[in-house]
Amino acid sequence: MRQPAPSIPYSNARPVEYDHSDDGDITYVDGKAYRRETSRHDLDNTITPDEQKVLHLRRLEEAEFRQAHNDANLAAALRLGEALRVLKGED
Repeated sequence: MRQPAPSIPYSNARPVEYDHSDDGDITYVDGKAYRRETSRHDLDNTITPDEQKVLHLRRLEEAEFRQAHNDANLAAALRLGEALRVLKGED
């Protein structure tokens, strides 16, 4: 017969008991319950290949946007530097 899990001293934690009648996704070893790896695939939260393609395209578009933004900032900095040189009379 299985013994109940010991309680943790100085805490409000209570031992977790699993329903042994539904042991399809749970494996018991030495009185401890482990979830089987095959039960981790949740179809509602799994990304489909089509969604992966969309996410990849979105990442590429965001990278292109960041690169264009950085290029525009560099061009503005170069124009500002040139304007400052003209104002100082270094040209």
